Amino acid sequence: MPRTLADQRKPDAQRQWGADRRTEPHPIVPPPVSEGRITRGRLAIVVTITVWACYLTYTIIQQFIAGHAASVRLAIEAIVYMLVVTGLAASAIAYLITRIGYFYRARGHQRAPRIMLDEFIGGKTPSVTVLVPSYQEDERTNRTTLLSAALQEYPGLQVTLLIDDPRQPKTRAARDMLLAARALPGMIEAELRVPFRRVSTAFANFDEQVRFRGGYLVVIEDMRRLADEYRFAADWLYDLGARQEIVDHTDTFFVENILHPLAAELGQISGALNKGADEQVALPVARMNQLFRRLCAIFDVRISSFERKKYVSLSHEPNKAMNLNSYIGLMGGAYQETSTPLGIALVTAGPNRADLVVPNPDYVLTLDADSVLLPEYALRLVHLLEQGAYAQHAVAQTPYSAYPGSATRIERISGATTDIQYIVHQGMTHYGATFWVGANAVLRKKALDQICETSYEGDWEIKRYIQDRTVIEDTESTIDLGVHGWSLHNYPERLAYSATPPDFGSLTIQRQRWANGGLLILSRLKDQFRAKSKRADKNRFGEYFLRVNYMASIFWSSVCLVVMLAYPFNNELLNPILLLVSVPYFLMMAADLKHLGYKRSDMLRIYGFNLILLPVNLSGSIASLLQLLTGEKSAFKRTPKVRNRTTTATSYLILPIALIVLCVYTTWHDIQLHQWNNLVFAGLNLLLSLYALIAFVGLGNTVVDLLTHLRDWLVRPVTPKKSRKKARPKAATGAQAATAGAIGDWATVLHYRNDNGPSAGQVTVRLQRAESGDWSADRAKSSASRAHSFEEFSFFTVFQPIYNMINGHVVGYEALSRFADGSSPQEGLTAAAERGVHIPLDAALVRAAIASSAALPNGTWLSINVTADLLRYPQELAPLLAESRRPVVLEIGDASPAGLAQLGNGIRLAVDDLGAGYETLALIESVRPTFLKLGVGSLVGVENQTARQAAIRALVEFADQHGCAVIAEGIETAAQRDALVACGVPFGQGFYLGKPVPVERVLAGVGGW
Repeated sequence: MPRTLADQRKPDAQRQWGADRRTEPHPIVPPPVSEGRITRGRLAIVVTITVWACYLTYTIIQQFIAGHAASVRLAIEAIVYMLVVTGLAASAIAYLITRIGYFYRARGHQRAPRIMLDEFIGGKTPSVTVLVPSYQEDERTNRTTLLSAALQEYPGLQVTLLIDDPRQPKTRAARDMLLAARALPGMIEAELRVPFRRVSTAFANFDEQVRFRGGYLVVIEDMRRLADEYRFAADWLYDLGARQEIVDHTDTFFVENILHPLAAELGQISGALNKGADEQVALPVARMNQLFRRLCAIFDVRISSFERKKYVSLSHEPNKAMNLNSYIGLMGGAYQETSTPLGIALVTAGPNRADLVVPNPDYVLTLDADSVLLPEYALRLVHLLEQGAYAQHAVAQTPYSAYPGSATRIERISGATTDIQYIVHQGMTHYGATFWVGANAVLRKKALDQICETSYEGDWEIKRYIQDRTVIEDTESTIDLGVHGWSLHNYPERLAYSATPPDFGSLTIQRQRWANGGLLILSRLKDQFRAKSKRADKNRFGEYFLRVNYMASIFWSSVCLVVMLAYPFNNELLNPILLLVSVPYFLMMAADLKHLGYKRSDMLRIYGFNLILLPVNLSGSIASLLQLLTGEKSAFKRTPKVRNRTTTATSYLILPIALIVLCVYTTWHDIQLHQWNNLVFAGLNLLLSLYALIAFVGLGNTVVDLLTHLRDWLVRPVTPKKSRKKARPKAATGAQAATAGAIGDWATVLHYRNDNGPSAGQVTVRLQRAESGDWSADRAKSSASRAHSFEEFSFFTVFQPIYNMINGHVVGYEALSRFADGSSPQEGLTAAAERGVHIPLDAALVRAAIASSAALPNGTWLSINVTADLLRYPQELAPLLAESRRPVVLEIGDASPAGLAQLGNGIRLAVDDLGAGYETLALIESVRPTFLKLGVGSLVGVENQTARQAAIRALVEFADQHGCAVIAEGIETAAQRDALVACGVPFGQGFYLGKPVPVERVLAGVGGW
């Protein structure tokens, strides 16, 4: 995609009147707060609480003591109205308290100096992995986010893009986004590799020259060369900014407030180094190393992508939490991709066999795909968490801020609420009530391991670190961490920015999700209260008041506003003193908006904005209550990321209009009855809600969306009816019928094998259990009664090639069974043995292996594993082996060969070695097998241990004298293969020679040497 130069950036498609005129972001470090501002904030709290208490006292005296509430209806009205006032006052007080906490933190914050951070980089730094969950994001958005993560001033960073797009896109646009997301990590890593190689080479040369001079001498030329590297890095960053595609204000912010400041700082360091060199001043070696390491850290990054939906062994639940959990659950492990009829699964494997190795970092940094980080984010937060005072902190974050310069009115007001929330979150940390905000955070991996919960989908193990019971997953995880004794911290600087929805339709989806879940989690606060009590930690009222307000205030504030708007309360209850309850709140918010670069009048716009969002907030809260009652998890609705406008749901358009109609009626009614106190409230709500509908939704957009929904309701697409005809089952041939009876009297085993579709190659075995509990045939039962007496095992067969290591040809294949639920054959047979059906199951495994082997290349033998229990029934095993069209090698391990003569002369045996001593030699002499399988334990050190090689040579020679050939198992390296060939071992198998694959991939040439 061609990129637009930064100095030729495109203007936003259409800037609305009232759009954001700010061009500069908020200062990284908040400016000092004056004593006057703090005093006014304290006064606002005192006034609000005093007026609220006075109003309640006056109302109780007036209505209940003086007897004005003469009827039950009036008494109920008075009680409800006092509860409404109390709920709204509580939310106002919570805001006023948190802003005071923010002021205290801003005044007390001491920023770590840069030299301290450079010393931290110069030592052994903890490992960090950045996870960027992405769902159908535009390439430009993903690129910006990944670059902001990759350019963190932190060494050895791992960045992984967690692509959650559908793997089978239904549109060309979705396919293009998926392909672009897959290619993007490699492209960015290749871009960053250029400066990293140059800088790391320069660092290595400097280190070599310093060592040559004795390890301490720095010359002036070293200073100039380092200055050149800093100048090169600065120019490279400026060039990167010039290549950035500029579409909207978020791209402008990335270039002008992330790339350019970093480039300017590097250029400043370059100038300082040259100036020092001009004055013949040389820095110490330690400081030169720090500067080199800092420069390397900017470009030292590895970027990859991961798609959980590729694997059937991972959760596919459609939410961000499970996207993150799927990858975090793999950390610290090595995995092999195994093809199953249900899809590809990840199974644990050794490092040499692994297709995927996931490092286990000390910290995990999560970053939403529509957010960006300033370059020092990871460094400053990890440095903070490494301090002793923060050893029990699990999460460090900076609540995100809104991008400046948005092009729409709704985006500007939504951004204003985001920046107000920044103050709230920072203030909550002052009272120990921090909540994890999921857009960006540094997480201590050790803490995540402690809150991990394990469940199962089928037989696949699913790990949950971040709870997905509600759609506000990070909030419940905050409680989990608190129960385990961990704390959270909001770093008091603005180091992260995130986009806000640019239209009302997408905003309603986001806000409905935010309002859903708080009520469900509310009850879990008691768990944290009890856990802190057991640890003898003090439970503070302020912390729990703010936590309850954070989780439930959306619900109670919405309900209180609706009640005040909809119900005509007794005029006596509307005392003018009530204005003093809300006025301090609105005045302080207006002052905060002014300090944030907005207008004081935006306070009224935010109030109107919240009025038209009342249906959205209530629907989210109702969804929480429904989930609480039914237990059914609410659907996770992703915020749309589209260039064009998102259609708003019908209810979110009709209900705001109904609210305006209600305000009109209430205003007319108050004028008729001369209720002037009511009139002020109703008239203000009418004006602000009408303004919000026109300014933030738009009359034209409202009409278009309503007509669109009407059209979709009237004109529904017709889907063709599926044919009800069912294919008649084919009659079984005589041979098939004979085969079906080969298992004997133990059980009736039915095979269902698909050769096409997603379950190709899968065999389902149903074992029938009689009423007595025994597993036997019972043909007298009806199909309906028999449906409940079957146990089902689903498995498939893979084949590992056995090579003639002398000429490199495949001479045979070992059949290996894989169960569809991920369990091993040993686990499946053990589970079957507990119910007494392991022998029928083992026979079914043999039959499936023989049936699948029919398509293997001609001229090869088939090696099959059988258990000792099945070997005790040769009369039952023989008919199964007779079905094979190729020579069969029966791997019996160390089982007794008694009765094997009944299997036929064409059956050859393979036994396992019992070590290099007498036992193996005696086994060969007594059983006279065709093959001896040399196990993995016998290959340890065969590459360089002469004693091991001599023992294998002697074993091969003795086996050859008795007509037995040796097959080496578990060959994982070329050195092992060459050493075994030198010892005279003719045959071998292992991951180095060929992995086990389904027969279809064998025919395609996959998995071979």
